[in-house]
Amino acid sequence: MARTTRSTDASSPSPSRSPPAHLDRGLGGHHPQARRDARRQLDPGSDADLKRLLDGKKRFLENRRRAGRSEAITEWPLTRDLIIADTDRKARELAEQHIMIAYRREYAGGWRHPFIDASVATDLDGLMKDRFIVGGPDQCIRAIRRFVEEYGMTPSSAAPSSRPAHAHIMRELELLAQEVMPAFS
Repeated sequence: MARTTRSTDASSPSPSRSPPAHLDRGLGGHHPQARRDARRQLDPGSDADLKRLLDGKKRFLENRRRAGRSEAITEWPLTRDLIIADTDRKARELAEQHIMIAYRREYAGGWRHPFIDASVATDLDGLMKDRFIVGGPDQCIRAIRRFVEEYGMTPSSAAPSSRPAHAHIMRELELLAQEVMPAFS
């Protein structure tokens, strides 16, 4: 495999060769291979805010253009933590129980993250604005629509968080299928 050189921006691969075909679509998740793949294609992952995502997408498209890749990209999957419940209040409670505990412990508890500091890790409303999708069906539709309109996200790439109980995950899938996804068809 050809080596790439790094510019002053460590996340930008050199466009000295055509990128592999798998760079034409987004990958996401927390598996080590998914994280390596995401870094290769400038997707900073589920922890990045919308501004950072848009900046990465712009760099990615510019590097593709400089590498001579002009094929249209038809899908822009994006990893977002999603907690949906019958009401906004119930979804917020679940987010506090299943996402915010980890964010406060890891990101506000001393682990240095390049995108998230303690002030961000303790602010659920701020995280919901640019990183999480949390709410009842209508709130989730609005949040997903924002990523669709501003980033070009493929709507079906938001997935329920794996932390809540099985029964709740099944309810999340039901709400997504019956109430959220029809808004994007």
